Amino acid sequence: MFHLDKWYLEVITEQGAVAIVYVARLDWGRIRVRYASTLLSTVSEPPRETATVRGVRTPRLADGILTWEHAALRVSGRWSRDEPPIQRTLASGPSGVIQWTCHMPRARAIVQCGDVAFAGHGYVESLRLTIPPSELPFRTLRWGHHASDRHSVVWIDWIGRDARRWVWLDGREQPDVMVTDSGLSGLGGGDALQLSDSRDVLDRRVLAALGRVVPVLGRHLVGPLADMHEHKILSRSAIVRAGQAADHGWTLHEVVTW
Repeated sequence: MFHLDKWYLEVITEQGAVAIVYVARLDWGRIRVRYASTLLSTVSEPPRETATVRGVRTPRLADGILTWEHAALRVSGRWSRDEPPIQRTLASGPSGVIQWTCHMPRARAIVQCGDVAFAGHGYVESLRLTIPPSELPFRTLRWGHHASDRHSVVWIDWIGRDARRWVWLDGREQPDVMVTDSGLSGLGGGDALQLSDSRDVLDRRVLAALGRVVPVLGRHLVGPLADMHEHKILSRSAIVRAGQAADHGWTLHEVVTW
């Protein structure tokens, strides 16, 4: 039996500093574990990560406000929703389900990490996964989101046995969008999302990182997932309309392969 509940909490400051919090509960055979991790990335410093399996609680969400804190990690955060949530069952079948909820496609957030505060555009999503990792219906995942004071764009792009793509602009699904390394084209009204001035936030093999947090988990991720790789990127972004930039913000996007 495999069951993963994972929360992804993020804030991007006006200067391009990023704070990401993962909070998860995993039940897999005899494994029962809760874990949390933080990833901090700034323009001038290499990324810093911390993680724990002790004293981890699920984020609290009520009336459009989400809060989470962990004393040992020295982290506390607050996210205030600016757009309605988006929910989709991305996959369902005999092997299990993938249920995704973007609780906050666009939000205002402040996250205190030790002595440093990150305040800016926020984003929150959660994932419920009961399909075992070896039976996932795709081998490449491209995911990302653009946030500004006015608009949001969110996308999920699967490549593999069950190639699928979902894109939302301000919460409205966009059926004919093309996703490339430089952005998105075919948004409603002929709009496009253009990416520029990118920098790597994370570029690594996933198994080695997870194994350091939960050693027993590393021994279970075998087969094709042993080579899982994630490349997370932060870019300046703009929604372009009729050849002119109509909106400026930041986009956090990633490619995961195995």
